[in-house]
Amino acid sequence: MKNNYFKNLKMLRRCERIYKFIFWVYFISCVPTAFMTLIYGTLYSSSVDDNSAIFFAITMILLLVIFATGLLSVYRKEPKFTYLPLPFAIILSLVNCFDDMFFLNVLTLYSMGGMHVFIAVTSSILLTFTHKKYHYLEQQEGFPYFNERFEENKNNLNEYINNNPYQQAMERYKNSSSGKMDDI
Repeated sequence: MKNNYFKNLKMLRRCERIYKFIFWVYFISCVPTAFMTLIYGTLYSSSVDDNSAIFFAITMILLLVIFATGLLSVYRKEPKFTYLPLPFAIILSLVNCFDDMFFLNVLTLYSMGGMHVFIAVTSSILLTFTHKKYHYLEQQEGFPYFNERFEENKNNLNEYINNNPYQQAMERYKNSSSGKMDDI
């Protein structure tokens, strides 16, 4: 039993590390890039045509949506949210294919839509397996602590609640008395 708790705790910690890693990958790849896109987009689009401003706005919005859906896929721990960032990453890469500002794209790294598609596909595959492990662990005894003493204390508390001596004495007094004031 103790070995099973230890194995499950190790597996749970591994799942949590993977969730944290994927969160930071989404954060590092999307938020600073969106910030740089905002700065360079403002500077560049003020001196050029309005189409570039539209591309910058769409790119920034898509980057933040990719981050938000990636965050949702990590913290909801449900398989239906796992593949949510992928369509937005594909849309980002398609939008940036039609953008003609190559020198600015290299400078801000915002048009590397392929990078975001790669991150979304890789994290989706990794999250699929991690969610399966996590849901398996949720069904195991001792989740989320996997501590033998904690389970013993929980069982002792349930036993005390079911066999409370004060409650039993109260029931005994209720059953033995007639409920009338004449008895007193």
